[in-house]
Amino acid sequence: MKVERTIRIAAATTWLPDERYPSTSAVAAGAITAEQASGAACSEVPVGAEMPAWWMGWQAARQCLATHGVDPAEIDFVAYAGMTPGVEEAPWSPAHRLARVLGASRAVAIGLAQMSNGGAAGIGWATTLMQADDSVRHALCTTAGNFGALPYDRWRTAPATVFGDGATAVLLGRGEGPLVVRSIGSAGRPLLEETFPAFHPFRPLPEPVSGPQTDALGFAANLKGSREVIREAVEIALADAGLGDEDTARDRIALVSSNRLGAQVTDQVVRRALPRALRDRYRAFGTETGHLGAGDLPANLADILAGDLLGAGQCALLIGTGAGLTACAVVVERD
Repeated sequence: MKVERTIRIAAATTWLPDERYPSTSAVAAGAITAEQASGAACSEVPVGAEMPAWWMGWQAARQCLATHGVDPAEIDFVAYAGMTPGVEEAPWSPAHRLARVLGASRAVAIGLAQMSNGGAAGIGWATTLMQADDSVRHALCTTAGNFGALPYDRWRTAPATVFGDGATAVLLGRGEGPLVVRSIGSAGRPLLEETFPAFHPFRPLPEPVSGPQTDALGFAANLKGSREVIREAVEIALADAGLGDEDTARDRIALVSSNRLGAQVTDQVVRRALPRALRDRYRAFGTETGHLGAGDLPANLADILAGDLLGAGQCALLIGTGAGLTACAVVVERD
């Protein structure tokens, strides 16, 4: 989707609880081996304990709006992508609860269920709506996850995935903002729902036939399909941003990011799906968060802004994927 109207990322924030669960503790407890811990994308993950996911999303939203000085009553659209294993998230509609306690009194609120692509999907929905309807001035995209109810130790799926608790918020607007959304590409392969993940990710892990469990979620068995859907989303986003030529893309794109997963998964699935000219532009985030469920792409946006990682005229390509399988690619440019 080519974004022809000026839609900006006004602010992006990540909110994390204080408690941490380090890999050293997981190794000491026998949940994983030292080798598995060394291959993970993180050395520790935040733990939300009894904090409801939507409450963490509210904290991220408050922080995001305060950063840009926007009154919650000015928000026209709220998207919420939450992940809470084991039980349905209370309240019955967390998107509406979050909007109410935030003070977004006239916002249209929706909940999204697209697994780890939920944050990217929210930005896609918001951008599409703002292109179609001039009356939508501000949109807020939120994510939150509390994985404390997993029926197994959250480090057991290392090195591919280690779930961290936390929340993100991204504010989109038409006025001031450091990043301009240039394009969004989306692609899906729902036929892979049968094989990826290899089992229900929020139910007890099947025991390995022998040896350590190194790929519990089935990344290896779905490499081809995963690469294809990411490649398709990336090609759409680059073409619609006017960056379809590899030389042009390399000149403009300073940074590429994706889900906060282990290096082996990232190298085999994501980097090999990129145009060759962009593979060395890949940057990993999340060494202190792990995989934030639906929040990886928004958290990467927040880190790019916080670190001032783009110069004027430079672009970033942000990739999100979710089991099932869906991928999203977003091109943003620094003014």
